[in-house]
Amino acid sequence: MHTSRAGDLAPMKMNKVSSLEIFVFLLACCPVIAQEKPFQGHFDAMTERALNSNTDVLGERVLLEGEPSFNSVAGFFPPMQRPREVVGVKESPEDFGVTWDGDIEVVRRRRVSFREGNPPSPYGLEGSVRRRLLDGFLPIVETQWEYDGLLHEELVFGYSRNLSADEQPFALVRLRVQNVAESEKKATIRIYYYSTPFGAPDSPLTASIPPKGYHDFYYKIPYQIDLQHLVQTISQAEFDRALEQTRDYWTKLLAQGMQIETPEERINQAYRAWLAYNFLNVDKVNGIFRVHDGSGFYEDVWGYSAAIYCNALSLYGYWDEAEKYLDSLLHFQRADGAIVLKTGMGLPDNGALLFAVGEHYLLSRHLTWFKSLAPQLLGSCEWVARTRAQTKVLDGGQKSLTYGLLPAGQSGGDYASPVQSYYSDVYNWLGLQEIARAFREAGMESEADRWSSEAEDYRKDILASMDKAVVNVGSLKVLPVEPITHRLMNQGGGDYYGLFASMVLETGIFSPADDRSQWITRYMENWGGLLLGLDRFFDGVDHAYTYGYALTQLDQGHIDRFLLTFYSMLAYGMSRDTYSAVEVTHIAQGLNELTLPHTRSNTQQLRMLRMMLVREAGNNLQLASGVPRAWLADGKPLKVGRAPTKFGLVSFTLAPAEAGHGVKGVIEPLGEHEGRYPDYVQISLRAPESWGRLAHVTINGQEQTPAYGEKIQFPGSQLKQQVTILADFR
Repeated sequence: MHTSRAGDLAPMKMNKVSSLEIFVFLLACCPVIAQEKPFQGHFDAMTERALNSNTDVLGERVLLEGEPSFNSVAGFFPPMQRPREVVGVKESPEDFGVTWDGDIEVVRRRRVSFREGNPPSPYGLEGSVRRRLLDGFLPIVETQWEYDGLLHEELVFGYSRNLSADEQPFALVRLRVQNVAESEKKATIRIYYYSTPFGAPDSPLTASIPPKGYHDFYYKIPYQIDLQHLVQTISQAEFDRALEQTRDYWTKLLAQGMQIETPEERINQAYRAWLAYNFLNVDKVNGIFRVHDGSGFYEDVWGYSAAIYCNALSLYGYWDEAEKYLDSLLHFQRADGAIVLKTGMGLPDNGALLFAVGEHYLLSRHLTWFKSLAPQLLGSCEWVARTRAQTKVLDGGQKSLTYGLLPAGQSGGDYASPVQSYYSDVYNWLGLQEIARAFREAGMESEADRWSSEAEDYRKDILASMDKAVVNVGSLKVLPVEPITHRLMNQGGGDYYGLFASMVLETGIFSPADDRSQWITRYMENWGGLLLGLDRFFDGVDHAYTYGYALTQLDQGHIDRFLLTFYSMLAYGMSRDTYSAVEVTHIAQGLNELTLPHTRSNTQQLRMLRMMLVREAGNNLQLASGVPRAWLADGKPLKVGRAPTKFGLVSFTLAPAEAGHGVKGVIEPLGEHEGRYPDYVQISLRAPESWGRLAHVTINGQEQTPAYGEKIQFPGSQLKQQVTILADFR
């Protein structure tokens, strides 16, 4: 075994290059042209039909076979072919992309590339590339490939002095070249810097590697590249110190807040990776925290996306970060009170931010912080009431179709032209409702009375408009998202209609028993809106937009359909080894867009997982309502710790009994609850169907007759102490 003394190596300088090297280089920097080919799938007849069907043929096939799982959905199409991760320092404005083959992206997504051979191979790799995150979830990326009998292992992470966002960041790289042969081999590493189509190779580094030995190269790469010194070599000791500090920092950060341990290690790793990626997609610029939808792309702040990300932070207990980022979003408030970003979704931004602030206070009870924002929040509420009053005009003594709705304005990113949209209205209604609830809990009774009344009136106007706007498409009643234009509905149940309609659903404007929700869901299900439970977007899927559709299935007790979407997200919405979520994947070929890791996608995955485990339903608390039945069959416990709710911090465990078909549930006393208790707690014991029916239940030793099938309900006041549930199935 051999390790280099990297500190003995001089900084690399630019060199003249041959025409062969330029040709090889151009191939390397244009991977789509040089290597990409459409996936040659061997689809069976059902899969071919599914790709061209208005109904979700594959999804229904999975559902017929039983409860969906990752394995039951993951085999239909290839995994993502071009994953990308981000490494860096939390909240630093300069982050580094890591491409599928280990290239390091710096400023303007230009690449620093390591190539093997003399002359170098176009890719310097043979066979498949293997990738993972250190410890399974840290933003420290390991990439492994083989070339010419040598095994290459690249480990890269972002680092700055004291891991401060205010210091210059670097990407630190260890490239380990291992000789798996029985004889000595020579490794030649050339380093390129390029942005399509031009670039130049750097001077090579070489090492002779004994049989079964390895050689380590250590590099430090700045974000702003110096063309005369592409990389700096560093010592093993410097690299190891930085790695230890970085690993410790992220491990501790991701151990804060809500903790989740399921029987599926993929989920345990993925949710922490989603949190880490999103932290890296926030940039601190002149003291303002700018939540981007990605690093190296979508560098503007999208108000709706940023607001729901803050909501996810609140739900997972990262309250300091949520408050910093919400404070920064309020800097975008206009003089008229509206919080509508020039680069955001338009009118929905205002309601999404009101919702996020109100929800955060109800979860955190940080009264001083909340009251400090009250003037700005009231200004935003006043803007909603004042603006929608413009459409409260009778036409011949009758209310018009859009009576009480916001006037035409921007209601989307790709569709920026002014339009009246239910997406705009339902989010602003939701914002008023949640901020009114927060005002009441904060003791601001007069403000609560006014804005709860306004929210109630607003909801009535929205629902009355929807009742007038509904149209018949074949045998279905369909709700157009845009009541005047119908332009999205005319695309069918997928594409932009499915995206925006699902965002209408996620606000909870419809109660679980309200048939109006089916004016959306049935159109998506029967007119090309879904593939494996995911929103179809032209020839791909845009999985995160399915959140509202999936939440509706959970509300209505269709748990299998909820799980179909959840597991399809894991299989096709992100890389399967590094959990980097993308905006759009062309699913049949596994060809993803390069918009990853994507903040809104990570956010909706986090929120969906939380709703699966812990939900508030009015003044009641629901636990484990969406978990797979298979989890209890695996013999491993489900553990949820320190989950923020409007009643306090919730911790519980569900585990199969040591013998027989039984379940033991333990719910800890509420933490930081300040005397707030739910009316009722309902915990779902979703055991495998082969176990039979729930036959016998005790709560803290007292027998209880199961009255809700597999759901156990008890008064919330019992959470003053630990609650132990023992259940038998026969």
